[in-house]
Amino acid sequence: MPSKTLAHAYQGTTTSLFTGAPRNKVSETANVQFIDSKGAALTFVHQALFGKTRMAKDRIHWMFSPNKDERVASLLSWIEIMSYNLGAYGLHRFLQSRERGALIANADYRPPNSPNEPAFDWLTFDQLQATRDKTLQESVAFYDPAVTCIVFVFLPSKSGNSVAMWRRKINIGNNTRASRINEIHLAMAGLRREKDYVVHVDEYESHPRYWSSLICF
Repeated sequence: MPSKTLAHAYQGTTTSLFTGAPRNKVSETANVQFIDSKGAALTFVHQALFGKTRMAKDRIHWMFSPNKDERVASLLSWIEIMSYNLGAYGLHRFLQSRERGALIANADYRPPNSPNEPAFDWLTFDQLQATRDKTLQESVAFYDPAVTCIVFVFLPSKSGNSVAMWRRKINIGNNTRASRINEIHLAMAGLRREKDYVVHVDEYESHPRYWSSLICF
């Protein structure tokens, strides 16, 4: 466990980000809207996600328990309850970008106009490649965006220089896929081949799939 880094993630809090009940599940034909932070939820943690002066393992931390902080626990619960509609939203964002990517949410961010709901940003593989985090990149490089939606949830440290990260995989409903099958075929046909997704890491990897960079301090 990193010294002092993200220690507050283990202290817990009685303040839940989502104090209101999640939206009810609706039919797959309904137009369900999710909040896009338009990058606002990521501004505070830009150095944690994309900083070039520290290695990814020192900025992005996996394996923290999500149950130690109410903000994280309530967001992951919300995602589970809304998984059907969130999967449809993830498919929509993939079709918009025409590139593999993931939804990402800051558990400590409150949308100004709707503080009881989470906000999601869509990051493509190329954007996640800049993190140099192996798990983030591999999660997005080798999944089927017509079947699965990848969701990352993170909790910033108090300084914003590090984050604890969690991952969820959501199945996209059959009816959702069927309703957009032609768009899916076009988008999938335009994707690069799997071998062309090169994972950038800052520690040596012998596999040709990985490209290592040297960090200078």
